[in-house]
Amino acid sequence: MEYSFDFARRMIDSAECLFNSHANKEEAGRAILYLSCLSCEISMKALLEQTGYTVKELRGFSHKLHDLLIEISSCEYRNTGYRASSIRSKIVIENTANGTVGALLASQVGDTSTYPNEIRYGAVITHFSPEVMLKCAKVVLRWCAENQGNLIRVISL
Repeated sequence: MEYSFDFARRMIDSAECLFNSHANKEEAGRAILYLSCLSCEISMKALLEQTGYTVKELRGFSHKLHDLLIEISSCEYRNTGYRASSIRSKIVIENTANGTVGALLASQVGDTSTYPNEIRYGAVITHFSPEVMLKCAKVVLRWCAENQGNLIRVISL
């Protein structure tokens, strides 16, 4: 396999280390944000790879977290016919209207920085906070790891 849940976990561990020891230092927030978004990407690609997507197909998604989320939502749970869209409703921030994985990752299309280019470059980053995206990465990894082997790819004709 090309993509690994363990690698996604290492990105989270690195982001947590920065958050716990250097969160107030210049550029630490950018690094935490970058590692967190990368972890989301790797988690979703690892799950999709296990459902039958080729590495070439997964690379075609580039770093578009919203598109990966749509693709996961198009998969079905084995033997049920139900779509795997429950990832979208996983709560990252309690008691917040836009505090779900779906809202946070869908924002990649709108007003926030496009991962990774606008996170890596430039003076101004418009994105959710590094702490929120670190929490999001943990939720995405947990959901993807829990659902490995439980999803099937649905090919529409």
